[in-house]
Amino acid sequence: MRLKIERTVDSIPLVVSHERIGTDLQVTIYGGDEHHIGGVSLAYPTQSHYRDATTVSVNTITAPGHKDYVVANSAAETICKALSVPTLVSVGIHVENATKEQITSIVNEVDSMINEMIAFYQKNE
Repeated sequence: MRLKIERTVDSIPLVVSHERIGTDLQVTIYGGDEHHIGGVSLAYPTQSHYRDATTVSVNTITAPGHKDYVVANSAAETICKALSVPTLVSVGIHVENATKEQITSIVNEVDSMINEMIAFYQKNE
């Protein structure tokens, strides 16, 4: 079942859509003026070769000219660390002529939405 968290920040709509794929997570983050796929990250738990610990590895792909991979990478790593499951995150947020302040507000709100999503899964495990 696909679930959504929807918010608006500075009149900019944002959506975090997520679902379990087996025990893994697939997350789509989009919003702004134009929805698209600008960056995709896959994070997965890995056993450290150097110590007795589990770390998180992240592989990222970005579309030319897009900065969405920054949010995808951060979200995938955060979710994977918190829930210890492979996590695929795709991001496409476009705001025409976005200011630095708008970008900061968007990133902060997405972080908050990701934390809400993590809490949902931690509560329901």
